[in-house]
Amino acid sequence: MKVQVAQWIGKRVEMEDSYAVRHFPEGLLAVVCDGMGGHDCGFQAAEIAARLFVKAFEQSADQTTAQRLRDALDFANKSVGDYFHRRGMYGGCTLLAAYVASGVLWWVSVGDSLLLLWRHGRLLRLNADHSMRSIYEEFVRAGTMSFEDAMAQGHSLRSAVTGDKIPLVDSPPTPYLLLPGDRIVLASDGVDELMLPIPLSNAARVILNSRSDNLSAAIVEGCRSLGRPNADNVTVLSMDFTSAVQT
Repeated sequence: MKVQVAQWIGKRVEMEDSYAVRHFPEGLLAVVCDGMGGHDCGFQAAEIAARLFVKAFEQSADQTTAQRLRDALDFANKSVGDYFHRRGMYGGCTLLAAYVASGVLWWVSVGDSLLLLWRHGRLLRLNADHSMRSIYEEFVRAGTMSFEDAMAQGHSLRSAVTGDKIPLVDSPPTPYLLLPGDRIVLASDGVDELMLPIPLSNAARVILNSRSDNLSAAIVEGCRSLGRPNADNVTVLSMDFTSAVQT
């Protein structure tokens, strides 16, 4: 199974997202990390977390997949903390890692990066959102807050990779069964305004339904086309699942 990758700096001064992809004989690992804005060296935190998560995952093949993912997260978290401690600084990032093998999807996530599944015309968010947006969603449903305001005000994280104890981790003990035709998307929160509105826009549906284009590049271009003056960094990794036996 191939991973398509695309990035866009948005309207920011620096790209603070980082990603990693690693193929294994039995499966594929994809990682997206988004440096915390307003903190020291967001990109360094994201790069360290993504790179060392993969390293730790590689070195723990004798454990269960769920344990490998959780241990790799702990190692990445400690590594980020050590990096900033040595420099007398503070920083952090989100982390989302997905592992596909034998027709199932495992993941671990901290923060607000998105793990999405497009299946039979429906877009599902599989992982938890550890930002204030998930709190504000209740206000949106109740009609006391607009979706636009929730997106604008809800970027504060309730959990992140900083070296401290991680308060919230989404790490299901059992995997998610994949079906032929599923499209898996890992993305930093720069895609929120394109991919999260309910109902999903026609533009997003067209992008997700098209099998002729590079899905990651199409999502990034969709974010560009929104023309938002404060557009965030965008990183998208996408995978098309065809069967349990991938080539």
